[in-house]
Amino acid sequence: MRVAPIGLGLLFVTLVVSCSSDPSPVEGSPTPDAGGRDSAATPEPDSGTGANDAGADSGGGPLTEQNEVEPNDGKTETEVGAMTLPGQMTGKLDPANDVDIFGVTLTPGELYEWTLTPTGGELTPHVTVFDTTPNNLNPTALVAGTTKGAPITLQHFVLRPGKFVAAVRDSRNVPNASGAGGPAFGYTLVGRTKAAAPVAVTFPATKTGKLASLGAVDLYTFTTTNGKGFDIVLRAERKAQPSTLDSRLSLFDITKKQAIITNDNAAGTTDSQIGSANGVTGSYMVIVDNEGTNPADLSYELEFSLRP
Repeated sequence: MRVAPIGLGLLFVTLVVSCSSDPSPVEGSPTPDAGGRDSAATPEPDSGTGANDAGADSGGGPLTEQNEVEPNDGKTETEVGAMTLPGQMTGKLDPANDVDIFGVTLTPGELYEWTLTPTGGELTPHVTVFDTTPNNLNPTALVAGTTKGAPITLQHFVLRPGKFVAAVRDSRNVPNASGAGGPAFGYTLVGRTKAAAPVAVTFPATKTGKLASLGAVDLYTFTTTNGKGFDIVLRAERKAQPSTLDSRLSLFDITKKQAIITNDNAAGTTDSQIGSANGVTGSYMVIVDNEGTNPADLSYELEFSLRP
């Protein structure tokens, strides 16, 4: 679980990426669950993916150059800046403990990429993208830099409509203010869509993959389960050689632009698992992303199995 508090509006909002799943079915879609079988499988050779395969750089047109204008630290509901996408925001975390928050318009079914680059040499960058809608089911996406002056990149697939913001901070001020900030804490924030390039899957199958970074996303797609229920099981902690990936799995109906289910912890493990008792037809996207903070080994096995 990752916690990243930000002052936003009249309330102190705490961003929590928690052990959550959305077991409520979408009308006309498979009835999802986070259960299913957990059988061993032999991965297909040379079937790995990676963040570079998740999407090509579509650009979405030329970047709109923008400059941050204070106040934009979310202390009141009106103290939120606006950022046009695709765009580049130039700003500075000044004074100490400053946070810059920008409202952004994001579309369900799109893959987005954010790059936060320090320009003043002192910033250890931290970027969060989240939905401010009460009781929303959009997972929070964030990446925290660990090196002063080094850029960071965050990818995320938008599952549901919402009211989104992007927040820029210094990692040393998360979760508690440390006094980082000042004239030398400049940055540029670039946000744009990426053209999704998922790996096609036919049930049953087992794929192996490795996220390119803590903020990367892998994508898979399938079109039918031959009238049978199915399970999609990710193994990282449960691999023969466990990895440090703390995964989240989501299922998205591409045709209807609707999210079906999200799960980040199956019973008794940090691995993820989703499934349905019903067979499906149509086009579906499976999204693999990370909730952890240890980049040592982000590899996984992903089993696509049919129920009897």
